[in-house]
Amino acid sequence: MEALTRSETLKVLASMGVDIPANTKIPGDDLDKRLRAALDAAQEKARFSTPLDLKALPEWPSVLENRTYESPRPLLEAVRRGNMHEAMHNHARGSCSTELFVDPFMDLRQTIMSLANVLDSGLTWCTIQDPEQQQSAINIRFLHIVELDPKTPAMVLLYRSITRADAIEGVRWVQHQVEQNPKKLDGLGLNISATEVEQKLLLKLLGMNVKLLPATFKPKRQLYEEHYRASVLLPIGPLGPGAIGKLNSKTGCAMCGKAAPQRCGQCQSVSYCGAECQRAHWPEHKRTCRSLKGGRWAKVHFRAAAPGTEGMHAVFINRYTNISRTEDILATMTHSLDPSEATPPPNIHGERLFLVKMQVGLSGLGHDTIMVYDRQRSFGNMYIVRADDGQTFAELVSEMLGPRGGYGGVKMYRWARRVGDWELSVCVDRDPEADIKW
Repeated sequence: MEALTRSETLKVLASMGVDIPANTKIPGDDLDKRLRAALDAAQEKARFSTPLDLKALPEWPSVLENRTYESPRPLLEAVRRGNMHEAMHNHARGSCSTELFVDPFMDLRQTIMSLANVLDSGLTWCTIQDPEQQQSAINIRFLHIVELDPKTPAMVLLYRSITRADAIEGVRWVQHQVEQNPKKLDGLGLNISATEVEQKLLLKLLGMNVKLLPATFKPKRQLYEEHYRASVLLPIGPLGPGAIGKLNSKTGCAMCGKAAPQRCGQCQSVSYCGAECQRAHWPEHKRTCRSLKGGRWAKVHFRAAAPGTEGMHAVFINRYTNISRTEDILATMTHSLDPSEATPPPNIHGERLFLVKMQVGLSGLGHDTIMVYDRQRSFGNMYIVRADDGQTFAELVSEMLGPRGGYGGVKMYRWARRVGDWELSVCVDRDPEADIKW
C-alpha cells in the first residue's frame, strides 16, 4: 500500500488537533516529521525507555481462561484513552464510543481497541480490511504482550500489508491461521473494517514502532510469514494540551515554515518569509486579521498567585486533559508562590501577539480573579486580580458574559502581547474568530 498523500497527512493532523492550512507550502518532509511527533505524543512514547527490553519486562496479566494471574486485566480497558472533551461529546450523543469512518485518528484508536478485544477473546490474529473487502488489508499476528506499566500494555506482533496484487498470499495466511486456532475457537476469525486512510495511518505507526524492538529481536515465524515485519502497538489517546500547543506553534513562516523576517503589517500576529506566502495565506488569515482591526487594547497586571492561595497547591484540568491516568492530573499540581517571592515568568513570545485563555472563578475569592495562560503554558497559570484594576477587570468579565465570550460566561480567548515582566496588553473587545483546540 502506498504511503499517506500530502492531503491525507494534513487530514490526519487536523483530526489530531494540529491545524495547518490546506494550501500550505510546508515541505512534505516537515509535515511527516510533525505527524511522527504527533503519533509519538499520542502513544506517550516518551514515558518509556526504548528500545524495549522484552526479556526484562513482565508479561501482561491476561484474562484468558488458561492463564492464572492474581489480578488479570482486560486489554480492552487498558488501551482505552480519553479526555473530558470526548467524554462530554459521547455523553451528549448517548454513546460510549465515537462515530466511525469520520475521523481517521479516532478510527485508528478504535481499531487498536478492537485488536485488544481480539486478544481478550483468545484469538491471536486478525485481518484489517477495507469496508468493501476488495482493495487492501493488513494481516496481524500477535506474538506476546508485555507490561510497560500497570496501565500500558505493549502488543508485540507481526504484520504485512496485503493488496490485490498479493491477495492470494494473504488468503493462504488466513487459512493457515484458522487451522492453528484453539479447538474452542474452531474456524473463528476476525475481520476489522478500516478505510484506506486509516490503514495507511496504521502502517505508518507500525513502521515507526519497529524501532521500539531491540535489534537482536528474532520473532518465531509461521508458514507464509517470511515477508512479515515485527513491530509493537501501544495504547493511543488524544493529544494533551501541551502537545497540541507545541505542534501548533508557528516559529517560522505561517505558510511554508521557513525563516520569517516580516510580520503581517495590520495585526502583527503572524510572520512570513515574503509577500508571496503572505498573499497565499491571506484567505486563512483574514478573519483573524480583520477581527483585530480597530480593537481596544488594555494593559493588565498579572500575579503569580490568586489572593488567599499563597503557599497552596492546585490542580488544573481542561477539556483536553487526559483522564485515563490520575497521576497525570496530579502532575499538573502547582505551588502558588507569594507574589513578593515570585520571579517574572519567561517571555517566549517576545513582541509577537499570542492567544491567551482567561477564566474567572465561579465562587468565593474566585469571583475576584481571572486565571490567564497561553497555549504552551509558557508562564504557567497567572492571575488578573480585581483589586489591581477594578475597571479593566469588570470589562473583561463583561466580555466573557457577552456575545464575544461564550463558554457559559466564565472564560474567553483573547489576543495579547507581553509588555512587561508582570504585564500584558490584551485586545479586550475582539473575539479571535478561530477554532481553538485548547
